[in-house]
Amino acid sequence: MKKLSTAVFLGLWILVSLGCSSTPSGTVAVKDLQGSIADRIGQDVVVVGMADTRTPMASFRMFKLSSGNNYVWASIPENAEEPPQGLKVRVTGTVQQKEFPAMGNVLFIESKKIGME
Repeated sequence: MKKLSTAVFLGLWILVSLGCSSTPSGTVAVKDLQGSIADRIGQDVVVVGMADTRTPMASFRMFKLSSGNNYVWASIPENAEEPPQGLKVRVTGTVQQKEFPAMGNVLFIESKKIGME
């Protein structure tokens, strides 16, 4: 009986551990997205990175989402607050392309949701 309850406990613990991942399926690394962003125009993505709000694109309600030396631009949704500078955030949105004055053609994530990690 003792072996059975230990086995049941370990089995449940493994199931709970596997089911409680903080990284949702479909999450793309910033580095991977940066390398293939042009191929993903119109696709929905989930990306986790560090928010950098002190950029020239801040006037367009955009921020830099970075991981190491890699980054992608992300918009701030209407009626949403700017993410805190330097905190890790999860951005859910669609990859888009738009022409910005003085910046030229920019590929970015049109954010639907921004959450703290």
